[in-house]
Amino acid sequence: MNNIKVKLWTNQYLIIILLSLIMFVSFYMITAGFPIYVATISDNPAIAGIMTTTLMTASLITRFFASIIIQKINMKLLLIISLLYFIGTIALTFVNDSIGFLIAIRALQGIGFCMLTNLVFTISSTIVPKSRLGEGIVFFAMSTSLGTTIGPLIAISYLANFSFQSMMVLTLGLMAFSFVCSLFTKNTKVEKEHPKEINKEPFYKYMFDKRVLLPSILVAFNYMTIAGIVNFMGAFGKEINVGASISQFFIAQGITMVIIRSFSGKIFDKFGHRILIIPAAVSGAVGLVVLGFSTNMIMVLLSGVLFGIAFAILHPIIQAWALTLVPPEKKATANSMLLIFIDSGLAIGSVGLGFIASIVGYGMTFSFSAVLMILILIIYLIGSKKMTVYNDK
Repeated sequence: MNNIKVKLWTNQYLIIILLSLIMFVSFYMITAGFPIYVATISDNPAIAGIMTTTLMTASLITRFFASIIIQKINMKLLLIISLLYFIGTIALTFVNDSIGFLIAIRALQGIGFCMLTNLVFTISSTIVPKSRLGEGIVFFAMSTSLGTTIGPLIAISYLANFSFQSMMVLTLGLMAFSFVCSLFTKNTKVEKEHPKEINKEPFYKYMFDKRVLLPSILVAFNYMTIAGIVNFMGAFGKEINVGASISQFFIAQGITMVIIRSFSGKIFDKFGHRILIIPAAVSGAVGLVVLGFSTNMIMVLLSGVLFGIAFAILHPIIQAWALTLVPPEKKATANSMLLIFIDSGLAIGSVGLGFIASIVGYGMTFSFSAVLMILILIIYLIGSKKMTVYNDK
């Protein structure tokens, strides 16, 4: 590693972190708020599920093309256009409140959010110095994770006292702030080693790179377990008679995440990914087993800490590792593949673990999902031996 410590916290890095934090807060305010709003205008609870499925489907389809667009168009311009597009989809919610119209809006928002997430992930990974890639990716991931957590908390608290329309006005203001931030970003240019050859590459190579397949599979398994926790934790609280107190699992997980991510990136940059991914997968498996057999809040909190270690490490460290496997011009492709597999993992985990839960109950489902963490460990130990870091020298 380079002994000279290159500056990480540049103005551009701070801007993209702030932009991403506010953007994720806004999106997850909308995501959490829509089901609450739909419940007030429709007697069919399945409608909220249809809206979420529509959003995920639109996002997943768009991800197959996002990396191509990002590599062909000025990234700053595309970021500005995508933010304006997403602001426009929020404004459309004031036009009509029919179910069909709202479902269409969610599809449009899925397209917009897909482009935005691909852009901010690619921009952040491009402006981070190579010698501090792990640290930079981990802190960026912390900003998106905080936004994912803060957004629903704000939405639920806000809608308990105010209207959905006024919340949408608030999200408009927040997204407008992200738009202003985008004006101060610089166009991120990726140096291509062989631009003529790259421009002649077949269409599919912009969407897929086999070097990133193993990391993508690993994050998919990771998000299958996360899907189970997000979807079934509330019901599990009722199953073990702790009620709403079960939410303290997420507090334990969140605190652990912030602590671990404050230094895990530096460890990656100095020692590599193996020293982090192996204990993280083990901790995640143990945490899920403990959660599955929990009968009181002490066990729940312990499981939150143990799973929080896996939550803090696996995604950002696997992402940082994946970015070392490809040349600079393929970072957009790598990020797009990872996000596609994340979306797929969430979808498969929600359906698959839901089916298991209907048979064996929520506790045993969490314990069974520990197998996914063990698979991460086994596949990583076998597959990573054949993976080599891309040498751009």
